Amino acid sequence: MNDLNIYTITSAIADPVRLSAMMYLMRGRAPYAEIQNHLEVSQSNLSNHLAVLHRAGLVKKINNGRRNDYEIATSEVAQLIELLQNMQKVPTKKPVIKNIAIARTCYDHVAGKLGVSVFNALKDQGAIAYDSVLADPQYFTEEVTLGINAGKTFNALGVNISEISTSRRKYIYACLDWTEKQPHLAGAIGAALCHSMMEQKWIVRNEEKRVLRVTDSGKKALKKIINLDFDVYCNA
Repeated sequence: MNDLNIYTITSAIADPVRLSAMMYLMRGRAPYAEIQNHLEVSQSNLSNHLAVLHRAGLVKKINNGRRNDYEIATSEVAQLIELLQNMQKVPTKKPVIKNIAIARTCYDHVAGKLGVSVFNALKDQGAIAYDSVLADPQYFTEEVTLGINAGKTFNALGVNISEISTSRRKYIYACLDWTEKQPHLAGAIGAALCHSMMEQKWIVRNEEKRVLRVTDSGKKALKKIINLDFDVYCNA
């Protein structure tokens, strides 16, 4: 993505159909027919739009037998879409909290109230260090470092930080959450944590691909390891 002309990228996502397709793919990989059904556009129209996104390096096309699947190309692209969603005006009336705001995936890491609460708990436990002033979004920064208790805390969460490769993506950073307007954990560390939580069945996917549900065993583990009472946080 960094090698592309910025005008190519911005013109590719300027179309409402293309942007809607990318927002839908934030849920995860999807076959062509599923995207078409969701967007309710013609086959030829969608083909042209996906081709533009593919040429701009924003989505990847995966040949899957007799069909093509599509997914967001990189974590940087996912972060771009998340930041665009952050620019939406906040309703004056507090809305009913939807499942997607409680727990979801942002590309391959945990977001929503769950992602933000885990981020804050990791900071409180000394597993990560983050000095940004959260009261004002203008002070948001991506810069996160591992804390003094990173090894033992992440190990208890099922993540061996010494085995995580940094060759293909950012190691660790803060991603500004679309619904919470606070950071959640991203990068290779964030992805590894999300994978570990899914492997241990602490979180499971809901009917919607992007939406997550925290299981009872997950709530117990988060309380025990990082002192996070997710039910209390979620209802605050």
